[in-house]
Amino acid sequence: MSNIDSITTGNIVTDKEADTRYRIIYVSVNDIVLCEMDTTKFVLVSLSYMQMVELLQEHSFAISEDKGIVFDENRLSESVKTKYIRNRDMMNEVIAAYGPTFLELSGKKPKKQLYEILEKYNYSSSTFWRLCVKFFQSGMKSYSLLDGKTWSNVKGKELKRTAKSGKRSEYVDSGIVVNDEVREHFEDALNNYKKGRNKSFRSAFDWMNCKYYSETKIVNGVTTVGLMPESQRPTYNQFYYYCRKHITEQEIDLIKTSAAEQRNNKRLITSDSLHGVLGPGDMVEIDACEADVSLVSRTDSNKTIGRPVVYFMIDIYTRAIIAMSVAFDNNSILGVTNLFLNLADNKKEYCSRYGMGFDDDAIWPSNIKPRRIRVDRGSEFKSKEFRRICNELCIELQIVSGASGSLKGVVEQSFHQMHSRQNEHLEDNGLIEKRYDSNHHKEATLNIEQYTKMVINFVLMHNQQYDKNYPLTREMMDKKIQPIPAILWKYGASKIEPSRIPDKDQYLYTLMTPVNAKLSRRGISYNGLWYLAEDDKQLSKEMFRAGTKKVPFEVRMDKRSVGAVYYIRNGKLIKAPLNEMITGNIDFAGLTEKEWNDYRKGKHQLDAHGRIQNEDLSAFNYSVNQEIVASAQKDTYSDKKNMRVTRELEKQKVSHDNNIEQRIQNEETKTLPEKDEEKILVKEKTKQKKKPKSFQEAIEMYFD
Repeated sequence: MSNIDSITTGNIVTDKEADTRYRIIYVSVNDIVLCEMDTTKFVLVSLSYMQMVELLQEHSFAISEDKGIVFDENRLSESVKTKYIRNRDMMNEVIAAYGPTFLELSGKKPKKQLYEILEKYNYSSSTFWRLCVKFFQSGMKSYSLLDGKTWSNVKGKELKRTAKSGKRSEYVDSGIVVNDEVREHFEDALNNYKKGRNKSFRSAFDWMNCKYYSETKIVNGVTTVGLMPESQRPTYNQFYYYCRKHITEQEIDLIKTSAAEQRNNKRLITSDSLHGVLGPGDMVEIDACEADVSLVSRTDSNKTIGRPVVYFMIDIYTRAIIAMSVAFDNNSILGVTNLFLNLADNKKEYCSRYGMGFDDDAIWPSNIKPRRIRVDRGSEFKSKEFRRICNELCIELQIVSGASGSLKGVVEQSFHQMHSRQNEHLEDNGLIEKRYDSNHHKEATLNIEQYTKMVINFVLMHNQQYDKNYPLTREMMDKKIQPIPAILWKYGASKIEPSRIPDKDQYLYTLMTPVNAKLSRRGISYNGLWYLAEDDKQLSKEMFRAGTKKVPFEVRMDKRSVGAVYYIRNGKLIKAPLNEMITGNIDFAGLTEKEWNDYRKGKHQLDAHGRIQNEDLSAFNYSVNQEIVASAQKDTYSDKKNMRVTRELEKQKVSHDNNIEQRIQNEETKTLPEKDEEKILVKEKTKQKKKPKSFQEAIEMYFD
């Protein structure tokens, strides 16, 4: 894989002559920065882009791809996860201070910012440099922030303590083990703290003690309420430690002041300036809106399905739309993950599926990983799932306060532009107007595929459109850089290369939803379906050990398809599809989780009716059996003598009752032809008449 197209961050460069490996950590059209591997020292090498091309063409250098390790942050123990988050946050600050080339980090110049960061996170210089070497040698991948033994042996369960951790008091027996129940009490008290600006951690602690750790006492005959002994309740230090781990300084500041004060005095202004934004991909905005159009079904154009939801991700530095999504998932994490999937898509291939295309990659960039994301307080953006995705992707999340559209004015303005471009064409074709006589549902003509083409058309236009309101810098004006998103992207990328998605498997694994599956000897079960990874021999061993028990098994699933679940094995992503050997299991492979749940709901309804039917049948069966037994009762006991002889006689009677000859005779009688039946009837009638006594009487009987 020694070609120019492989010159990208994360790939490994091998110097064949010196037998030395390097990791690419920075690429621009002018310069390339390499980090030497297989050494304990932090060594960076800088060379020009043309030098790298020449060395590759001369076959002195070779490039290879390294996908790295896939790991699940949520499977880490609480202590390990805390250490990982600390390392991750510290490295993010180092990247912001010394990126994107990091040459100043490796030089001998004083590093005042670095020592301030180390002091903030209470890190020694030697410990930091050991971590720094691992991080950059891995290509700045998240798994390097953990010890190799840690991520390869994560159990997914927090350490269970039997005694209180930390230093014991010399004077009193205080504090208890902080288990899951105590953590729930801490979380409840922390939520109470967040409710008002006059709250303090101490007052929240007192509130928790009164609610969970108080008891009724009788003192001098009077019933009072007091606290439990110190040995039966947590200490304030335990509570304070928990709170500081689960709330940020920004959140505390917001609680102590007000949302209005935050918006007016402490907000970052980046929507109308480039201050604080380093380059393309440094800061993006995400938002969603319902389109002003009603759509019809793709399967039946006579059925209206309502308004679609459009998601945009816009780069602040260039004003380029770098990802989009059109679906019907409003305020849903699925809508957000659709956007992230499009972010990683090859945009040329994506457009070609809709019969559209472009030539310049800068018109619609692909495979970009933003460093910071700004969103509003929509339910999908405040969700734990969205926070988890951002944390695992090492993306800083900024949530603006309510009613502060100016804080993310770039993305909101783009929606206004889109509607103004589309509405003229949508009139009388499903356009939703604020008029009493709007007939948009009946007039709808477009389906979601056709409307998606309109949105793509807008994105391509937007990214090539001149923006007179863009705040050009002096350098941009000197170089006559036009304020067009595609041109600004080229300009910015030449100075600072945008971050790329380093590992596609890790990225896709992050976008999937963790689900609680079970493992037994039948395979992996989740939500009534069975999955099996036949190539995973270790899974077979675990299935055998599980036996008939259902053991918890951590997997992730794409809610858009129940066809497979995914898990990690030795740093690799394993796919477990639906087990085809279980009857009816594979029939649901193409369904979404919601569609499958609808099927299950229908099955539950059938089961409910079937249960009632079975109860009726069971009651009838019981009553019939009761009547049969009652009719067979007698006054004396049966004689058990000569049982064998009696049994043999009864066997013979049963054989006579069931002999085949008798059945054949009966069948013949039932299937006689009509003419034979008439003859029999004539004979029977003849038998019934009197016999003639003379020839004359016979003739009379004949004519009668």
